[in-house]
Amino acid sequence: MWQGWRLGLIAAALFLMCPALAAPARAVEYRLQVVSIFESAFVSFLKPGELKDGASGPGLDRLEASLDQGDLPRGAVLFDRRAQSVREGLARAYGGVPVVPQIKPGGEGPVIWDEIIWEGKPGERSVWLVSPILRHIQEIYRVALKSQGPLRHFQPYSPHDGAAVAVMALPLNFLWAQEERGTVWDKYISRGLDLRGGIGVVAGVNFNATFPDQAYLIVTQAEQPTTYKAVLVWRERTTELESPRSKPRMLR
Repeated sequence: MWQGWRLGLIAAALFLMCPALAAPARAVEYRLQVVSIFESAFVSFLKPGELKDGASGPGLDRLEASLDQGDLPRGAVLFDRRAQSVREGLARAYGGVPVVPQIKPGGEGPVIWDEIIWEGKPGERSVWLVSPILRHIQEIYRVALKSQGPLRHFQPYSPHDGAAVAVMALPLNFLWAQEERGTVWDKYISRGLDLRGGIGVVAGVNFNATFPDQAYLIVTQAEQPTTYKAVLVWRERTTELESPRSKPRMLR
């Protein structure tokens, strides 16, 4: 009798555990807010010391507040370069998973940010793309990022000596080639992109100087609902600002 009672308890415990074992991992809601602005507008907010890589401060806080409140003049914003989702194959190539987002473009009403909302699993990565439509204003010159802490300023750097950076710069044609092979994350980006802050950017530097760069935003999804922010700062490429030089004509 005792044996039968013990078996009954075990069976009851297993029955109660089954729903928990069968339940899928919980989905968490995330938000990504992205905006592209001119370099001159970005620098106008900064205080001394905030141009350093990884810097935060009151100037960057004021920029974030201006964007949140919709106070930044529309003329400072490049609305042709929208944040967008990527196809499944591209997400996988960059170490991410496909997601089904809800996208709210900025500039419609008081909201300046492009806002992306999606549900995902903590610990997985999602990948987003900013690809300009217009050719002028080609270079991603600076980036400001935020997840849990304050908005921080970063400059794009090429990988060097194994150091990890929050904003990585690589040639765009190189990225395209590795995307097709599906090796861009495992072989090149995973070792050099610092995602400890929850979000990082890969700046694809266009091999044609007259065409704009592209930005790949990679988010590591947190354990709790999180709003990630990215300010992409653009300027005209230096080569576009140089006029052709010619020797003075000699009169005889």
